[in-house]
Amino acid sequence: MNKNWKAPNIIIGPVADKDSYYNRSDIEEDIFNKLKNGSVLLVAPRRVGKTSVMQYIAKQPTENYKLIFEDIEGIKSADEFFERIYTLLLNCLDKMDKAKKWFINFMKKHSIIKISRDGIAFKTKPDDFLKEVEILLKEINEKQAIENIVLLLDELPEVLFKINKTDNAGAVSILENLRHWRQQPEMNKKVKFVLAGSVGIHYVVEKIKTRTSDLNDLQHVECKPLSNNEAHKYIDWATQNATVIYNSEQKQYLLDKVQYFVPYSINILLNEISIQAQKVNNPKITTQSIDSAFNTVVKNNDHFKDWKERLQNYMPKADFDFVNEILIHTAHKERITVQEIYDKAVKHSKTADYMDFITDLEKDGYITEVDTQYRFMSPFLSAFWKRNNPIYNA
Repeated sequence: MNKNWKAPNIIIGPVADKDSYYNRSDIEEDIFNKLKNGSVLLVAPRRVGKTSVMQYIAKQPTENYKLIFEDIEGIKSADEFFERIYTLLLNCLDKMDKAKKWFINFMKKHSIIKISRDGIAFKTKPDDFLKEVEILLKEINEKQAIENIVLLLDELPEVLFKINKTDNAGAVSILENLRHWRQQPEMNKKVKFVLAGSVGIHYVVEKIKTRTSDLNDLQHVECKPLSNNEAHKYIDWATQNATVIYNSEQKQYLLDKVQYFVPYSINILLNEISIQAQKVNNPKITTQSIDSAFNTVVKNNDHFKDWKERLQNYMPKADFDFVNEILIHTAHKERITVQEIYDKAVKHSKTADYMDFITDLEKDGYITEVDTQYRFMSPFLSAFWKRNNPIYNA
């Protein structure tokens, strides 16, 4: 094996950061522009790269904001959520030199001994962190020396969904208080939120409260896939120091196979092409080698099985059975019409809200509408669904 072989500069699975992060300046600028008018909901299908974007902008120095990113997926209760918000706010304040004197007095007043990203040490721990958050928000808004704060919270829908399973009142409390903080003039002047997650937040919120009005005030930022031109530039960026390089025709052939131009989908194919080329110690690729790599990726369930598992975990069985039949049909027939969707809705007793499921599948990156019909966004995902359900009796 060639020890001097250089793989493309890509990340598969973990969040892309530092040199592996591909700058999405359009999304980053849109977030900062929308923050001028309020808090933000980062709307994106899975695997588009929203977590990477959030982590990146949280690390960028800015005169207007103190930003802090937090993956909150592990939170298991409303009390834990409010304590985490309190901790994040204090971490931001701890880094503000202009408000240092006020903050030292605040810590003494509230029996705070030490602050770190891992938590807060108290002389006497508060009984009600929701109350403490509201006190803190009001004080932040009153102090002119305090800079604007932005909390970037990832995986909020997952947290809400898990909490709602055992504590609907807790999930409702999180939703209502987030909205309350965003709307009250005495709390919202200097603290804003960027909320994101890889499960459709509207679906989760509707299951918790039967309506989505608690999200209506959020400024929407779309984290879209790359355009064809951007995808060409992405491949150039990812392979600029790699052993395998691509000419224009090869790049377009690869992208025609991928169809869904998100870095994750492009990366898994670039990676497999490089692996196969390295095995034969031949950096020159062909359309046949791209086809071979594509077929290998399709057979690797590890890349795509969590897409199905998420639907199973987040939906009641009756909902999942309906949605899964839609996806199996779409994989085998390559598309599905609205009439065919309705026919399946009749079969599953879902005629009252069947298109809501389709909307959620679109938002989460499973399917897309093309000429009044629906197909999978990613041929990888379509091939996985077909392979996972090889027999379909229409």
